[in-house]
Amino acid sequence: MSVAGYPEPGEMVGPFRVERQLGVGGMGVVFAALDPVLDRRVALKVIAPHLAQDETFRARFTREAQAQASLDSPHVVHVYAHGEADGRLYIATQLVDGGDLGQLLARHGAPPPRLALDVIAQVAGGLAAAHARGLVHRDIKPANVLVAQGDSGMRAYLADFGIARRVDGQAQLTTSGGTLGTPTYMAPELHLGSEPGVASDVYSLGCLLWSALSGDAPYRGTSDYQVVTAHLEEPVPQLPETTLLARETNRVLRRAMAKRPEDRYPSADALREDLLAVLRLPDQSVTPAPPPPAPPAGASAAPDRAEPRRRRRVLVAAVAAALLVVAGLAVAYVVTRGDDAPSASAQEDPSGTGPGGEPLTESDEERAEAGLAEGFVNVAGPEGSQCVAEDVVDSVGVPALVEAGFFDEEWTFLDPDLADHPDIKKALNTAVFGCLDQLPAAP
Repeated sequence: MSVAGYPEPGEMVGPFRVERQLGVGGMGVVFAALDPVLDRRVALKVIAPHLAQDETFRARFTREAQAQASLDSPHVVHVYAHGEADGRLYIATQLVDGGDLGQLLARHGAPPPRLALDVIAQVAGGLAAAHARGLVHRDIKPANVLVAQGDSGMRAYLADFGIARRVDGQAQLTTSGGTLGTPTYMAPELHLGSEPGVASDVYSLGCLLWSALSGDAPYRGTSDYQVVTAHLEEPVPQLPETTLLARETNRVLRRAMAKRPEDRYPSADALREDLLAVLRLPDQSVTPAPPPPAPPAGASAAPDRAEPRRRRRVLVAAVAAALLVVAGLAVAYVVTRGDDAPSASAQEDPSGTGPGGEPLTESDEERAEAGLAEGFVNVAGPEGSQCVAEDVVDSVGVPALVEAGFFDEEWTFLDPDLADHPDIKKALNTAVFGCLDQLPAAP
């Protein structure tokens, strides 16, 4: 649907040919457009015609382009060009096809917790790059985080620096009688008239984290007054602490959303590092399991040969959980998997030896599948783990798995480091996608 005063599909705006409308915002309309010289598609934002002559809005629009163009981060939307053509102000940026985080949360609800933590850690990286260049974003919210599915999972990009300002306070732009930013995600001190800074962006990032975890804003109300009052007085929202991951995530939320700026993380990068540390935690209950009963008096303390295997299974469960984040994403966000097949080096070699050095037999394939399935049963369920095991063995082959150290002499899965085996890692990831319908529902 065309909007009066804006370009139509096929029309040129500067060097860009408009293709279709993507969305309408407070400052104008965003189109998908083509740069025919570079054969590159872009997101083309055209400022509202009735604002084009307003010097304040023109300055804000130009500053968005200048602020983003000065940043070089994989998690900030890249600016390709900006200017004026036939009285229209425009900015051409990287086209991110996945939509924004707000749309995904409204459409599908909150993603699995690990995915939410990973997405916000990426946004924190982009924000840290902005702060390093002396820019404060001032309007961090789900609608200003664009997302896309990449080869290694969900990619997040911080966008819309139209109301960014310098940390040193120079050249601040405001509207007459207005406060820039979104009250739902604004730090308490901003509601009291304080100047924005790194600490207020960190607070907004904490609010964004809660939204990604819960699918909702941290504080709600029927009026802006109620929302502002909640930011000033209500406690920081918390997750039910049923797991170690949830407990540590709550700690991050409390610090990021502390009422006093001095109690928050000192930087977006410090918040990012803490999020990454939480992501490395295993999935386990907060309450530790009771110790095993002591052996009867006089009994010999024979070593428990099964204990190393149990420890290995805890490790592989953590690895599998990380892979299942992708599966949870695919279920919750309707992401499709790629069709790349494992490289030739991962294809099955008909010859080879077992983990004990003996020649492989036909029954060893069943042993390999059983061992692999047992390692993933706690996180993928009986049906899902068997499906993943069969797919991996079929695509990679038993000799490659043996060579990579997947099994001990009894064909028990050992959870090897896959850093040097990208083909196997890729095959495992592909198998998870292929078995989505048999995996347990994401928490």
